[in-house]
Amino acid sequence: MKKYHILVSICMLFIIFQGRSFAETIVLEEIIVRGEREVIREECLDIKEVRETPARDVGEALKVVEGISSVRKGAIANDIVLRGFQRDNINVLIDGTRIYGACPNRMDPSSFHTDFAEIEKISVIKGPFDVKNPGSLGGLVEIKTMEPEKGWGGTVNTFVGSYENINASFNTSYGGDKVDAVFGYAYRYSLPYKDGDGDRITEQYPPDPDSTEGYKSGEEDDKAYSIDTYWTKLGFNPLENHRLEIDYTRQEADDIIYPYLLMDAVYDDTNRFNVDYEVSDLPNRVEKLKAQFYWNQVKHDMTDWRRVSSSGFDTGHKMRCYAEAETFGGKVESDIRVPMGNLTIGVDYYLRNWDAENTMPMGKQKMMPDCDSRNIGTYLEYDRPIGEDLRLTVGARFDHTKTKSHDDRTALYSLYHNTRDREETDSYVGGNVQILYAPVKKIELFAGFGHVTRPPGPDERYIALDRPPDKPDWVGDPEIDPVKNREFDFGVKYLGDTFYGKATFFYSDIQDFITVYDIDEPGEGARSFRNVDATFYGGEINLNLFLPFDLYLQGGFFYTWARDDTFDKPLTEIPPLQGRIAARYDIERYFAEVEGVFADDQRRVDSDLNEENTPGWGIMNLKAGIRHKKLDIFAGVHNVFDRQYFEHLSFQRDPFRTGIKVPEIGRNVYLNLAYAW
Repeated sequence: MKKYHILVSICMLFIIFQGRSFAETIVLEEIIVRGEREVIREECLDIKEVRETPARDVGEALKVVEGISSVRKGAIANDIVLRGFQRDNINVLIDGTRIYGACPNRMDPSSFHTDFAEIEKISVIKGPFDVKNPGSLGGLVEIKTMEPEKGWGGTVNTFVGSYENINASFNTSYGGDKVDAVFGYAYRYSLPYKDGDGDRITEQYPPDPDSTEGYKSGEEDDKAYSIDTYWTKLGFNPLENHRLEIDYTRQEADDIIYPYLLMDAVYDDTNRFNVDYEVSDLPNRVEKLKAQFYWNQVKHDMTDWRRVSSSGFDTGHKMRCYAEAETFGGKVESDIRVPMGNLTIGVDYYLRNWDAENTMPMGKQKMMPDCDSRNIGTYLEYDRPIGEDLRLTVGARFDHTKTKSHDDRTALYSLYHNTRDREETDSYVGGNVQILYAPVKKIELFAGFGHVTRPPGPDERYIALDRPPDKPDWVGDPEIDPVKNREFDFGVKYLGDTFYGKATFFYSDIQDFITVYDIDEPGEGARSFRNVDATFYGGEINLNLFLPFDLYLQGGFFYTWARDDTFDKPLTEIPPLQGRIAARYDIERYFAEVEGVFADDQRRVDSDLNEENTPGWGIMNLKAGIRHKKLDIFAGVHNVFDRQYFEHLSFQRDPFRTGIKVPEIGRNVYLNLAYAW
């Protein structure tokens, strides 16, 4: 897309005072959840509105929220990026539980391990303003699963789209006074999609007859993924004001392609188990006491059996990596009425284990050497209204973290970092202050300062892969330091009858930010992690203008600028200016919408890591829907003009990247039918 197209789009945003994207019109609001206290800065995406879109996973669906981008590795399993923060720099939770993918290359990010049919809403907190969970350096994304309603009920949902994209699900539920339950099943399937040039994403490799990175003949058109998800949630009310919930989910994902990696997933199987017990209206000013325990496990097998590189090997593959991730933890939390406000105090704990074995012609080796990460933390949050116009929230947190590698890979650590450490302990404190002020009617001002520390992940400290002589090794740094984010946010919101607008600015001063770099010596060199000081700043604007005749205009955009201050260069994998504009006609039974989405060029790249510039782009989307009693019908065309374009964050790090960028989906026609009873 030409530069002047970007400028015209931005001008349109200001001229017509447009608001959010299609989904955010309804769902991006300050949120009140089932009588709980409103959370400053929390925004919510209602899953019912996601059904209007062709999104394949949570990472793709959340791109309607200003400030959120995603990393595309294939047809599904997009990794969430919030204001340029990604991977372990943001927390992605499911009902308050931590879940980690098993793949060292993040084929299976946390958000991948759930299905739309389970989800009720997704909450987002931008910035370091979450003290209830450890490590929310850049923000928090919490996926909240559905609750049964009173009586018998259920839903059936069927989505069909281009490239044989299918997403079918059903659930049934019962809600009684003493017992309630919900059961559900979902199935997702697709062939590899085509880009704007008409090529499948499995056909992106250069036409080099000597290349072994491409797919075998016949595999280019085979399935891109096949996923089955089963879940149940049981609720019991044994006594007055007592509530017990037990959740279990099983997900079986098979044959998932990742064209910008050297391998694809043979399977990715997940078990999630969660227990919550809550007591409310206790004596002595205790409003609520909650205890939670959870356990989850991911088993992940990946090989190159669909690639040309596997030809001639008796095992059916040249490369294989089998990985397992297991997490269990718990939390005890209490809400207490105190003079002039409310106090929340809690204690939490989790243990994360990560083990991965890599197989290449040179033999087997522990890529993730049976690593443990243990964290115990305590926190408090005080919320107080000061008069009618001012509200103060203060939070504090203390954490103690221990990481350990059980298998000995110290030969690589010693070679590149001159250390043989396999165990590290970190203790740190953090907190925030937030103020919400309404100086006049319809206007709210927000200001906040937060400080959060995130300990290094097991991969950043202990990953160890000795690669062939012509390839760089991949090695962690056992002595790398935790990341510390000190951030200031300021925002203003206008809540009018015909106009709604919100603007937010943030500035982050980060110490010991963990980034990747190349070690040239000794041997063939390696790619590893190091600490640098960094600066992030940017913001988001979203606007809504409600017009007569059931029309309204929407739009928004966001921008993040980031620099490696230590080496005076741009940080890698930072999204460019992005935005969207839309016009929607919506009455009780019908709606229709036209939307434009755009991104500017990204020229601030890290050439030391071979990160490339990405040109700007713009697409148009159309959709319409009918609501008749308990039946909803949605249809749409995504990327109407079949534009060829790339998200900047399709760049991928070593060790197993192919070096190609994965294009976004070309013209995509879809239909969704949902029936509820």
